[in-house]
Amino acid sequence: MDFANSKNKEMIIYPRELILKDKTKIIIRPLEEDDIEGLFNFFGKIPRSDLIIFKDDVGKLETVESWFTSSKYSKVFQLIALNGKEIIGKGTLHKEGIYWRSSTEIKLIVDPEHRGKGLGLQMFKILLAEGLNHNFEKVVVRFTNDNKSFVRILDHFGFKPEAVLTCYIKDEQAEIRKDLVIASYNLKDWARRFEFYSLIYSEK
Repeated sequence: MDFANSKNKEMIIYPRELILKDKTKIIIRPLEEDDIEGLFNFFGKIPRSDLIIFKDDVGKLETVESWFTSSKYSKVFQLIALNGKEIIGKGTLHKEGIYWRSSTEIKLIVDPEHRGKGLGLQMFKILLAEGLNHNFEKVVVRFTNDNKSFVRILDHFGFKPEAVLTCYIKDEQAEIRKDLVIASYNLKDWARRFEFYSLIYSEK
């Protein structure tokens, strides 16, 4: 079956259980409106330097609430990771600022206490699969080079940098400006990898 061209909208089954490297059991599922407070609390645990990729201040409750109520936010798919009832990871496929119909952008944030355990990589795989599920051809990411854990994930899949905007982001906490890197990835390349098939077939 050619998953890259599949119209199947049930490729990933939720909720989905993941076991991290430290044996912690995590539940992955789409974001729901009842998660607003938990999502706001989650962003409160994330270093401000990690949140500078967001155009809006996600440290404000009204910003998080607007993701569910405002038509200007064209989020295609939102994914969260739960440790019990606590949100420890948030990933998004969205079209904000992306003007090519066949492209989407991924944003991914993981609680610092749960980094280095494989959660970010697993969530990123699911987001790529959902990108195929929504018939996108290319994924775009924006990041700063000091986000080492995210850079490792991108290196794993072979994302290619396409542009560097020098001193584009102001880190007010560190009082410095950072380069913004834009990279892209062809989703058909992901569909040909064994990781994709193992992800899909593990649901059957």
